[in-house]
Amino acid sequence: MADLLLEVGCEELPAAHCRLAEEALPGLLAAELERAGIPAETVGAHVAPRRLAAIARGLPEGREAQRQEVRGPRAGAPEQARQGFARKHGLSVDALEERDGFVWAVSEGAAVSASELVAAAVAAAVGRLQFPRTMRWPGGRFSRPIRWLVCKLGTDVVAAHVAGVASTGGSRGPRPGKEAVSIGSAGTYLDDLRAHGVLVDAGERRAAIRAGLEEHGASDPMAKLEEVVYLVERPHVLVGEFPARYLDLPERIPITAMQSHQRYFPIRAADGGLEPRFVVISNGGDADVVRRGNEEVLVGRLDDARFAYDRDRQLGLDAMVGELDRVSFIEGGGSLADKAARLGPLVEALCDRNDVDAAVRATALRAAALCKADLVSRLVGEFSALQGYAGSVYARIAGEGEEVCAAIAEHHRPDEAGGELPANAAGALVAVADKGDTVQVAFGAGLEPTGSRDPYGLRRAAAGVVAIALERGWRVDLPGLVGEGAVGFVLDRLEPLLLDEGVTIEELRAARGSGATEPVEVTALARAQHAFAGPRRDAVRDAYGRCARIAGDTAAGHVDDALLSDPAERALAGELASGAGGTLESAAELAGAIERFFEEVLVMAEDEAVRQNRLRLVAGVRDRLRRLGDFAQLPG
Repeated sequence: MADLLLEVGCEELPAAHCRLAEEALPGLLAAELERAGIPAETVGAHVAPRRLAAIARGLPEGREAQRQEVRGPRAGAPEQARQGFARKHGLSVDALEERDGFVWAVSEGAAVSASELVAAAVAAAVGRLQFPRTMRWPGGRFSRPIRWLVCKLGTDVVAAHVAGVASTGGSRGPRPGKEAVSIGSAGTYLDDLRAHGVLVDAGERRAAIRAGLEEHGASDPMAKLEEVVYLVERPHVLVGEFPARYLDLPERIPITAMQSHQRYFPIRAADGGLEPRFVVISNGGDADVVRRGNEEVLVGRLDDARFAYDRDRQLGLDAMVGELDRVSFIEGGGSLADKAARLGPLVEALCDRNDVDAAVRATALRAAALCKADLVSRLVGEFSALQGYAGSVYARIAGEGEEVCAAIAEHHRPDEAGGELPANAAGALVAVADKGDTVQVAFGAGLEPTGSRDPYGLRRAAAGVVAIALERGWRVDLPGLVGEGAVGFVLDRLEPLLLDEGVTIEELRAARGSGATEPVEVTALARAQHAFAGPRRDAVRDAYGRCARIAGDTAAGHVDDALLSDPAERALAGELASGAGGTLESAAELAGAIERFFEEVLVMAEDEAVRQNRLRLVAGVRDRLRRLGDFAQLPG
């Protein structure tokens, strides 16, 4: 048994690409080794900005001989065809076998060592890595140009090639030098590079950075640590300073200048306020030079923020609202003023549907009218991450109530999958209206997402509508909010949430097949289907299936009691009239009456009036059960 080391050395990779490779590379390499006949016991990955490494442990010494049989031309084929077939497989014509009317090339094969198989497996695994954006250079196409390659099986170098780069036994040290670092084996790989200051393991880098942040009392309010972990490979924790005069800006402005643009970490004083200091994680170099450079960069960003903030205050909130009509929304959506005007009626409809009290309604309507004003502000032009927050600051300066300001600040939430939801009811109303309007306008203009492309963030917007509706238990008229054509798109966002709970995809499809379009209702139906799984649900499924097949396209309608002559059909009609089948429990009870009906009653009676009456009865049962879900979607 031997261990395999693969290291792909690159120009600096984006942090997001590092995380993608860290997740995908082990599975890809494991699959290729399995396909080559030399499966590994375990495969893991270590990723840093300049290197993607994978270690496969416990590879067998090689692949055993494999007998191969390839069918060739018919036995009566011309001699020339037989000769060509034999030559193709490295055999003489006399060595071909004849059976079943064909000639066959049979080879017992030979054992192949792991070292002979690894090179192709490595090249295939790296070639299957996919990134959102790639670069092309003379050697090939990858996230960033590949500069070196290490491939070792045990202590031996494997003659592998990736993107025109041949493997060696030497890696490279940290920037700026290009010195070679001799790698002994997979077992010594991390230590070999650690001796040169490179921490290849992301967990080790993360722990080192966290320790530095804790030592200096630094915080990470915008959660930038995970990105920084993949921006450096030999982390050095440095503390910089900036003039205290910038601390009179609203707190989130200097924090955004530090974190959103520069990935710095603000330092808080014992009382919780910001200090005029920050932590920067460098990738080496002269500490004093790096510190001064980052201080100068931050002061420049803070100067921009100060200028933008002061200009916006001079302009005022009302003037910003007045400028919305000169800024276009997405294609087909008019201006930002038009969007703001559409939010009011959507908020009103949500309030009406959920009996929202008058005070919250008034707050939400006021926030809806003002929430897009900051999109024309200089501050948001400089720092897009301040959308919503900047508007709340300017609304507060303009004298708006605190609830209105909070709603403006929160109406962008959630801004990512699983992100924080609006805590303010008025903010939640505006958020649902805003996201729903974006989806409706985009779909109306034919701009729905295709594949992985989603330039308008419509999946995020739809997921936000669903998350807020479920969290608050709100009824949402999706056709009215997002348009008929986007209802299915929004309900698709339920899938990851419910599958995580254990609801099956068939149960969710059954719930959606009920015709319900409100996220809360579809969710409740799917959960009920899941909770009711078992023999009783199977009985309802079977009963529904018989009703659906026999009723066909017949519409449910008035059932004439005078035409009900059989006790079984009178019993079924009575159950239906009493409301049976409105819940899964009562549907299970109704299944017995349905079974008896089909056993004792001939639906297709010769008398036309009786036949149609019975078909309407069966259609009524079908439709009653369908309200609980399309049982035809369930397995069985």
